[in-house]
Amino acid sequence: MKKTIVLLTFLVLGLSLTLTNVKGETTSEETGLDAYDTIYENFDEEWEEWPEQGEHNKDLLDDSYNLIKTEGKVLEIVERSTEMDPFSGVEMEHQIVKLQITSGEYKGDVIIAESYNYPGDGRGYGNFQLKQNDKVFVQIQFEDGLVLAADIMDYKRDRPTILLVGIFIALLVIFGQKQGLKSILTLGFTLFIIFKFMVPYLFAGYHPVLLAIVTGAIVTAVTFVTVSGFTIKTLAALAGTVGGLASAAIISIIFSNAMKLTGFHGEEERMLQLFHNEVSIDFQGLLLAGIIIGALGAVMDVAISIASSMDEVKKADPTIKTKQLFQSGMNVGKDIMGTMANTLILAYVGAALPLLMLLYAYENTFSELIHMEFLVVEILRTVAGSIGLILSIPITALVGSVFIKSMRKTAQQKKVI
Repeated sequence: MKKTIVLLTFLVLGLSLTLTNVKGETTSEETGLDAYDTIYENFDEEWEEWPEQGEHNKDLLDDSYNLIKTEGKVLEIVERSTEMDPFSGVEMEHQIVKLQITSGEYKGDVIIAESYNYPGDGRGYGNFQLKQNDKVFVQIQFEDGLVLAADIMDYKRDRPTILLVGIFIALLVIFGQKQGLKSILTLGFTLFIIFKFMVPYLFAGYHPVLLAIVTGAIVTAVTFVTVSGFTIKTLAALAGTVGGLASAAIISIIFSNAMKLTGFHGEEERMLQLFHNEVSIDFQGLLLAGIIIGALGAVMDVAISIASSMDEVKKADPTIKTKQLFQSGMNVGKDIMGTMANTLILAYVGAALPLLMLLYAYENTFSELIHMEFLVVEILRTVAGSIGLILSIPITALVGSVFIKSMRKTAQQKKVI
């Protein structure tokens, strides 16, 4: 059976190779960042040259145009004014500050930087009031060796973020000990697969749904094997997770087509349109892939809980029949089902809380809301993920009851011989 599990694991990994046969057409060989640079370079606006640029101003760059991002500290608020944005016609707060660069090649130089706020527009971009000693992230533009502008992008948040992650890792190690270390390894692997495998292939134009299922299967296999080893309960949990994800994918595909969803339901999707001329992006498929990945954690949790409980039941009563073992797995699944479905729903509700407040403020009727894509998308996320979670229960119980029973019987026969 160990050989079977190993073969299945390599089969899951091998599925990634099949993606080369379903690759979508791309309109350019540029990466996402290259596409962003291309778009940004077409943005032409006159800027005023600053004073006090430091000793590097004479020979900054030989290239005609360059853009760097670095860190800085606000030394002084030079000017704060309110004016109308000539492009959008909304009120705009303009801040000019004296800034000292705190990292990189130009560390120690003092420059003049700007930031723009749109307090009444609801955009959320750069809406912050700068104060003396604030640490910020700044973008500096050069052309023909001259500094054109410095725009404050946001506050510097790396240290609090690293501290928070450090506390999380420390608690995992303190309370989880060996299992905590394994959890850290599997979490790191999951992030690696998403950022180095899934996201690049999405930008390359591969099928999002297939890519999400393959990613989920790889993450599930590696996580279960790392935490539980090559065991029958690992195989049962893997089968239940992949079956649940496939069920969620099928439900999502059927009903997204029935609902005629386009995938353009949020600000992020509209921003991705900037890349659409450079990279072929399937926005509807991207929506479905998000549903599958969003449900992965809950489905994995349910599957491994059921498989582990069935394995313990079999150890306690080696004479138990397959039907009874299956029923015990289903009973455990029923107890988990309600809380895990709530977990999914509450996670999506928490993410969509501003949307719910907006709906409450406008007092739309249900007959109006049910036709709006941004709300229907959230319903599809929640329900499709919950259906995948529910269907993973009988799949895990069925596979677990058959294989756990057969393995125990084989082990007993070997002892007799």
